[in-house]
Amino acid sequence: MAKYNEQDEKEVILQAKNDFKAFDYIYEKYMPMIFNYVMYRVYNREVAEDIVSTVFFKAMKNLALFKWRKIPFSAWLYRIAFNEICNHAKKEKKIQKISRNYHLEAEDKHVDTYNGKNEKSFEFIHTYLKQLPMKDQDLITLRFFERKSFSEIAGLTGKNESTLRVNLHRALKKLETLIPEEVYNEALKQISM
Repeated sequence: MAKYNEQDEKEVILQAKNDFKAFDYIYEKYMPMIFNYVMYRVYNREVAEDIVSTVFFKAMKNLALFKWRKIPFSAWLYRIAFNEICNHAKKEKKIQKISRNYHLEAEDKHVDTYNGKNEKSFEFIHTYLKQLPMKDQDLITLRFFERKSFSEIAGLTGKNESTLRVNLHRALKKLETLIPEEVYNEALKQISM
């Protein structure tokens, strides 16, 4: 795929607002990064595929509402993905609550193996990460598993870089309290590889 500068991308997005065939460029460019982000958050291939499908459907459906501001177009897609992940988590909690209330035996959840670079370290920490608030999960995922810089995360979230650093520090402290010390040290060692 040819490289496009920001002006070319603006033109493609403007064209896609009137012609959904132009949306193919948007999908091809952003789908891999949105899929990786969602996969790290839900850690189940089928669920991730469903969420990503919903993200791009909503993006296509609501593209006319998108306005260029000081944030990149990808930030809009990440925000849709984040909201869909939150919706999924809420549904999962309701299902688990119903299961507990009726003493149903829950099916063993099959965690699909994901062949990303950080699969081993993510597998290692995922159970503990799920116990954090969504905003903390999101920040840790973007920083350590998506390997985004603080300036990139600031662009995606609209938050100040120094605020993000403080929030990340706090999130890691919360995570540290959830994980046994030897497990935490091993996870940090794997993440920094």
